[in-house]
Amino acid sequence: MSLHNFGNDNSVLTINGRIISDFGENASPYTDSPIDPKTVLRRGQGGRAVRLNRKNPGRAVSIYLNPGSQDSAYMQGLFNSNANITASWTQVGTLEAAVGTEGVIVNDAAMNRAGTTISDDQYDLEFNVWNASKGGE
Repeated sequence: MSLHNFGNDNSVLTINGRIISDFGENASPYTDSPIDPKTVLRRGQGGRAVRLNRKNPGRAVSIYLNPGSQDSAYMQGLFNSNANITASWTQVGTLEAAVGTEGVIVNDAAMNRAGTTISDDQYDLEFNVWNASKGGE
């Protein structure tokens, strides 16, 4: 058994062919989670149940970038132009990888400036198709 490095120095995020690397200060500058449940269990009052499987539960992705960075300007340009998004995520040295297609940037987030601290530039994306693997050795 060996230790795996899950730090951002071993993470490769690509959005529409560009490697995004200027992550912000947020503890987890990349997150992904399901939009909808993959399976729903519908329980009837008579004690029986029905299983409802969803073909594409979709995936929501949030990235947090350094304000003023070229990566943030690139993402803002994609957001402003309503571009379709394709993304890939790889954690080097593990079996974790993902590819998202049929995606859009649904929103950016609140911006905090001109105080004693500033916020990361956050972009929220959603993908209709998401293929991922997790695990290690």
